[in-house]
Amino acid sequence: MKPTTHMLLLSFLVSSFALPMCANAQCGSGGLGCPGTNYANYGVNATGAATIEYDNFVSGFHTSTARETTGELKIWGARSKYDGSGNLLTPTAINGINFPGLTGTPLKVTLGGNYTTAPQTILLTTDGLWAWGAVAQVVNTGVKNTAAFGKIALGLPPGVSPLDIKMLFGTYQNLAITTCSGDVWVLTTYNASMRGDGASGFTSWARVTKADGSNLTGVVATRGGYGAFFALTNTGELYTWGQRTYLGDGTAQVTRNRATLMTPPSTSDGPIKMIGVANDYTSGVSYYVLYENGKLFSMGYNAHRQLGDFTTTIRTSWVRPQYAVGNPMDDILWISPNEHDPNYAAINVINKQNHQIFCWGEQNGGMLGRTDGSLNPGQPADLATSNIEGVETGGHTTLVVNACRSSFGYAGHKIYGSMGDGTNASYYTSNYSFESNLLSLCGLATQAPKINVSGSPSINDNGEICVGTSVVLSPTPAGGTLSITSGGAYVTLTDNVLHFTAATPANTPVVVSYTVSTPSCGTVTESRRFLSAVCTPTVTIPGSIWNDANGNAVQGPGETGMSNDMWANLVGPDGKVITSIKINDDGTFELVISKSLLTASGGYSLILTNTPQTQGAILASADIPANGYGYTGVNRGSGSTADPSNRTGIVNLGDLSAAADNSTTSIVNIGISNDPAVLPVVFGTIGAKWTGNSLKVTWTTENENYNDHFDIEASINGVDFISVGTVKSAAQDGNSDKTIQYEFTKDMTGNTLASILGIGMLTLGSIGVFRKRKLRLPFTLVIMCGLTAILFSCRKSKSDELAGNGEVFIKVTQVDKDGSRSSSKVVKVVKE
Repeated sequence: MKPTTHMLLLSFLVSSFALPMCANAQCGSGGLGCPGTNYANYGVNATGAATIEYDNFVSGFHTSTARETTGELKIWGARSKYDGSGNLLTPTAINGINFPGLTGTPLKVTLGGNYTTAPQTILLTTDGLWAWGAVAQVVNTGVKNTAAFGKIALGLPPGVSPLDIKMLFGTYQNLAITTCSGDVWVLTTYNASMRGDGASGFTSWARVTKADGSNLTGVVATRGGYGAFFALTNTGELYTWGQRTYLGDGTAQVTRNRATLMTPPSTSDGPIKMIGVANDYTSGVSYYVLYENGKLFSMGYNAHRQLGDFTTTIRTSWVRPQYAVGNPMDDILWISPNEHDPNYAAINVINKQNHQIFCWGEQNGGMLGRTDGSLNPGQPADLATSNIEGVETGGHTTLVVNACRSSFGYAGHKIYGSMGDGTNASYYTSNYSFESNLLSLCGLATQAPKINVSGSPSINDNGEICVGTSVVLSPTPAGGTLSITSGGAYVTLTDNVLHFTAATPANTPVVVSYTVSTPSCGTVTESRRFLSAVCTPTVTIPGSIWNDANGNAVQGPGETGMSNDMWANLVGPDGKVITSIKINDDGTFELVISKSLLTASGGYSLILTNTPQTQGAILASADIPANGYGYTGVNRGSGSTADPSNRTGIVNLGDLSAAADNSTTSIVNIGISNDPAVLPVVFGTIGAKWTGNSLKVTWTTENENYNDHFDIEASINGVDFISVGTVKSAAQDGNSDKTIQYEFTKDMTGNTLASILGIGMLTLGSIGVFRKRKLRLPFTLVIMCGLTAILFSCRKSKSDELAGNGEVFIKVTQVDKDGSRSSSKVVKVVKE
């Protein structure tokens, strides 16, 4: 039978759905992108030119980006905010919350600019190219003429998809793409020779060709500056093109509009490891080549001693940077020339001896951590004995990562949040400061303690924590002590949770410290800084819980408020926690949420738990209250709104995305009681096991009141549950004050559970999304087929495998004789 058009379309849609669910994180090997991609091949331990990741740290003129160990891309500094004009004061995730309108998974980021203005940032996602910041600093105004975050309409070069891109490199007025197959494409707004194809034009992609007109191929790295590009191939050949190029063969600087083969520095030192370029604005370009054996070579313009040979002579043939005259550098592990900005030609390198930093070239504003001027190679005094794992030379700064510090070191011009310390103070410093916020750089296995923030707390457009927000801290390694060392008037610290109670003054952050003993670094104290502000617009959700003695969901005389050590959590339509706040001792709570976190339409809910929940974590059900308590109902403000049938600990708040700015919802009151006479069912233990082809669920009840039966419900994501069976109450007439044990067993031969859950949930989901009746059935079929593809492509096909990603979640829901329902906690199935 030949496939029909509908079936071909169906197959395409299934592939589209299945791909992201099987994708890996973007740090380490095996992630999205070229075969062999290894984002962790960075810094002092990096090796192998074909897979070295140059750009986990990218710094331009007062703006920087980084790829963290989680794979998340972050940005901070001048004009880094999504509007293209504001400044982010701390490393901020590049995602759809902080950059509204972003689509696709972020893959790579770069930037370029000059000293007269902040850079323009270029982002690659699985959905294409995006740009924001200073206009025309990287791409021509005919390509992107607005400062605000937005997609580049030109798109990628013909035939190149986002996952075909190995390297994305930006510098002032130039952008280069190196593909997985080794082709190079360029967008330039500076000089037609930078196109590398012998043609002209500033608003179209140019595929770089060789001097003989054939395509340049096999490239593994493309770097450059304002006046020239520099490429390394998989056979060790070096090529250059642009307005101010040298070949390393003794010939003078000339313009070359096609990639021209260069003379290599050496033919006897083995494979080349890295290449780089520094630029002296309109004067000339300096080239650097590092071999795997540690030998470093340089060539080109040298007015500011940027070649490191202790002269200012232009070198048209390769020379050796030196520690001192007659002592060439033979043990270099990593190089970082100033590539993304055309000013201040300078370079930092890390050597093998204790991973020390050496730097040279033009220092301005303290950017190399030394005295300003044209410098021969030397060490910053602050880093003379430091164990440096990574370094990035920026347009007016240097950023370093120390093995025993979780905050990065910063020297140079601090302005517009460029230090990432949460402030916008402006000054020059030639002394390295480690007051920046936490940064865990992909590829660097530092031993430093870290004050991690779980999830995505409520922040405003400036990256300040919204007053009323609770931030869950997850310090590592465990066993240390958290404390507030500054700003205690604006925040409280309870159970590793910061709760911001007031706005901090400008440039006066809250400082939290963590002291812990580490095997490699000894006892270390690390700090993290936070600024808070009253965020507008907001939505306020007030509420309380109380001891509901008579179980009627109405707070009467003598029924006092109580916290029972519980937490109130706001959960979005996607089932993920937005914020978590501890309930006050008197039972009251107030969630103040920035509307920037309430953009998704759909049902929001408030869910009670016994512990703080991580922002962004899936939360599907409330915890059973401690100390023998259970839920007795919900009251939204008066007796007429009491709902004693809702005993779930979950309150539906409606669509908060439609709430008015700075509005307050009706109060959310939830009753609890530990009196068996008013509780429908008090659940005891619950467990679920998968043995062979059999699912077994066991649970106990400590008390039952007017109970009819139990629904056993299952889920593959912990959010969407459907019933897989029922068990009648074993209590006489549904009433009991003694412990009763229950058991439910179901045969699941041939992945029956996966089929039930997948088809059931996704069919329901399709109906909810596609409300037009004629679209429901086709999309449901697509989703059902997509689930099948996902289940069998992301795991082994064994009859005893669990569903979806290998996990199944179970809860038991009690149903009263009047239809009221309350649920147990959610548990994960244990596979035996």
